[in-house]
Amino acid sequence: MSMATRYAEAVQAQFDAQPLPQATVLTERDLAHLPAPVARYLHRTGAVGREVVHNFRVRFHATMYRPDGAPMESEAWQVEFIDRPARFFFLRTAMLGVPVRVLHDYHGGAAQMQVRLAGLFNLVDERGATLSRAETVTILNDLCVMAPSALVDRRFTWDALDAHHAIVHFHSGAHRVSAVMHFDQHGDLVNFVSDDRHALPDDGERWSTPLRDYRTFDGRRVAAEGDALWHYADGHQHRYGTFRILDIAWNVAPRTDELDPAAANAP
Repeated sequence: MSMATRYAEAVQAQFDAQPLPQATVLTERDLAHLPAPVARYLHRTGAVGREVVHNFRVRFHATMYRPDGAPMESEAWQVEFIDRPARFFFLRTAMLGVPVRVLHDYHGGAAQMQVRLAGLFNLVDERGATLSRAETVTILNDLCVMAPSALVDRRFTWDALDAHHAIVHFHSGAHRVSAVMHFDQHGDLVNFVSDDRHALPDDGERWSTPLRDYRTFDGRRVAAEGDALWHYADGHQHRYGTFRILDIAWNVAPRTDELDPAAANAP
C-alpha cells in the first residue's frame, strides 16, 4: 500500500473515531487562568468569540534542507485532531530526482515515522516511546500555532514568566512536554522553544520554530510561515525545514479526496 493511501485511510479512520461534538464558543471567561501574554495572543488570533477548535486540515509548501545537499521543495498535507490527540502528516518531495515520501502517524499516544525512497524501501522507520514523546512536542507546537483555542484546556498548565514569555506544559497520555512561548510587542507568537523533542541520533538538544507572516484564514489569524531548527550543544544550529501554510480550515468534516493518491505519488 502506498504511503498516500495509508495517510488517507488513517485520517478517515480518525474522523470515524472522533466526530465533531456540539459547537461551543470560546469566551473571555475561558481565558481567565492563562498568563497575560497567552490570553492576549488568543485575542490577536481571533479565537475569542469563535468556535473552539476540535480538528483542522492544513496544506503546506515546505522547503527541506539537508546539511550536505541542495534544498528540496516539497508539498505537505496534515490533518490533526485535538480532543484525543492525533496527527497525520504526509510530505512529498524528491532527492536527486528520486521520489521521497514521508509519513508521520500519531494516535493513541503512539507515533510512527517513515521515510520511503522511490516507493520501494524505507530510509527511516521509527517508532517507540522516544519518538512518541517527540511527536507530542510537535502536536503542542501545532496547537500553539494553528489552533490556540485549545490552550484553555486543562491538559495545559502554565508558568508565567514576563510580558513576552510563558512556559506551557502539555499532558497527553504518558507524555508530559514543555516549551517556552515567545511573544513580540504586538502580542503575536514569534517563537516556540522546547528541550523535549529528541527522536533521532542527529537531533539537537533544543528545537525551535521561529514564526512570521501572520495572515487571516476564515477570520482566524495564523503565522503562515515558520522554520524548524535544531540547536546543538556546541552552539551551532541547523534549519532543516521552512513551512508555509497554503490553506487551512478548522472543525472540518471528512472528505473522499483527502489526498489524491495519484497526485501524491507522482514523481
